[in-house]
Amino acid sequence: MNETQNKPMRANFVVRIAFVCIFIFLFISVINLQIQMNDLRTQVEDKVLALQQLQDDIDEMELRLNEPINDAFIERVARELGWRRPNEIIFINGIPG
Repeated sequence: MNETQNKPMRANFVVRIAFVCIFIFLFISVINLQIQMNDLRTQVEDKVLALQQLQDDIDEMELRLNEPINDAFIERVARELGWRRPNEIIFINGIPG
């Protein structure tokens, strides 16, 4: 009779161990998913900031493209490219800002 009592106890013990293992696995999986979700949120925030910067650059370029082409515009673009007028001396200030 002792053997018949041990079999259900062993089966019960095995079932409990199995449930504990499944619970631990699920718990670790949830934690892993939370970590991945936080990483993805950070990536989304970085991409949104990069997108905003690119949109600002596009807006600035569109404004430049829509600006009328006159002598002042040509001179400003030439100065940005480092060009100068004949016999003009350009002084470069080494002070940042």
